[in-house]
Amino acid sequence: MVNPALKKNEGEPVHTSVSDPGRRGSEAATTPKDWTIHRPAAEKVEVPLPKPMYEVLMDHIKSMWTASASAIQLEQVSNQLNSPVAVVPSDAPGNLAKEVLVYDPNMIKKNEQI
Repeated sequence: MVNPALKKNEGEPVHTSVSDPGRRGSEAATTPKDWTIHRPAAEKVEVPLPKPMYEVLMDHIKSMWTASASAIQLEQVSNQLNSPVAVVPSDAPGNLAKEVLVYDPNMIKKNEQI
């Protein structure tokens, strides 16, 4: 009598990690290289075209234009809310700001002999 635990099944191969191309339905028999099996064609997924460069550049210019317009509006609103303080020349620091830059006509020497 043979121990049933030592008894091997007669129909199963020893190595099951490698598929047997002789067996029907095994992975090796249905490989994509097998020209005898009719398989439906794989569906091709259409990849959408990237945005054209001119559209990307136009979008960038548009966003820059709107950003500069909003910055100008913010500056105008802040100017309206905060009235500018008049600067008196005598209050400015330094000697050059306090000098009178208008000349008297008698200080300018004219050459009328020409």
